[in-house]
Amino acid sequence: MYLYKAEQFLDNNLNYLNFTKAMSVAALEALKSNPNPNPKVGAALFDKNMKLKNKSHHVEKGKDHAEIDLIKKSNIQDTDYMYVTLEPCFHDDTSPSCAKELLKTDIKNIVIGDIDIDPRTNGKSINYLKNNNINVSIEDGVNDFLNPYYKNTNKAKEITYIGKIGISNNNYIYNNDSDEKYITNQISLDLTHLLRATCDAILVGKNTFLIDNPKLDIRNPELKNYNNKPLKIIWWGSSVQNITNNKHNDYKFVETTSLTQLEESLLNLGCRTVLVEGGKYVHEKLLTNSKYSLFYEFKSDFDILNGLNIGDIYKNELPSSFNNIEKITLKDNVLSIYNNK
Repeated sequence: MYLYKAEQFLDNNLNYLNFTKAMSVAALEALKSNPNPNPKVGAALFDKNMKLKNKSHHVEKGKDHAEIDLIKKSNIQDTDYMYVTLEPCFHDDTSPSCAKELLKTDIKNIVIGDIDIDPRTNGKSINYLKNNNINVSIEDGVNDFLNPYYKNTNKAKEITYIGKIGISNNNYIYNNDSDEKYITNQISLDLTHLLRATCDAILVGKNTFLIDNPKLDIRNPELKNYNNKPLKIIWWGSSVQNITNNKHNDYKFVETTSLTQLEESLLNLGCRTVLVEGGKYVHEKLLTNSKYSLFYEFKSDFDILNGLNIGDIYKNELPSSFNNIEKITLKDNVLSIYNNK
């Protein structure tokens, strides 16, 4: 018996980021929860014809890992394929070893998204499963996207910052001649909401808050009814007065101009990864202090004649300090992904 029709899962915009259609199901599942301090993990089970049978995700620390939950609620056959966004854990801790539990099922084909660098696992599960006649393959980069902080060796004391900007062809980030606040297309917006779901918090500056009145939430239809709700951070700088009201109860205003104090506040809030969506001043501050690990630039194909230009610091700092690791066409937009040199 199938719980899902094939056409219900095959199309989501993760395919623009080189996810296979099957792994994108597991990845989207992972983004339904933030089990901090554990990584986000999703799993999906398909039959031999790649029809989706079931899917699951790790909800929170102390509860079943995605693979265990999927095993418990599925009828697994030896012709099935399981996609898991991170190598199954090898160790027994608050949850039993996922690798050992998988071996108790009839599964013979597993695709994982990245090796788990946790020294208690770190390839051990892959070897264990392979040595017990299970076909294991790797789809690189999945966990890197879902948990950007995971390879940060100093993550307990250091925020992993991800930059994101929507910008016109001539480098404007605001259009004075239009009431439409979105410069980029729907695909870019959809991917932005998925990026938000990978992070613990979304940060903007005072001017962006006042001009755009951003919601800073996740508006992906498959994620909206789940518990992954990143913190909404406004880097205000000065003292907040006569701004907050009932509709801003879920925003956190950081009253400092110091980048060090901002980071201390974010760490105290339990943040590991923060998506910075601007505006101009905030991006300049983090770029010149080499804070970004990754940067996503969504560029439209049209010019803006009257508005706010991103400025020379951004235009010079990004190509000089970052590697352009990928350029992706999103219909009439272009996504350029950069990592820190």
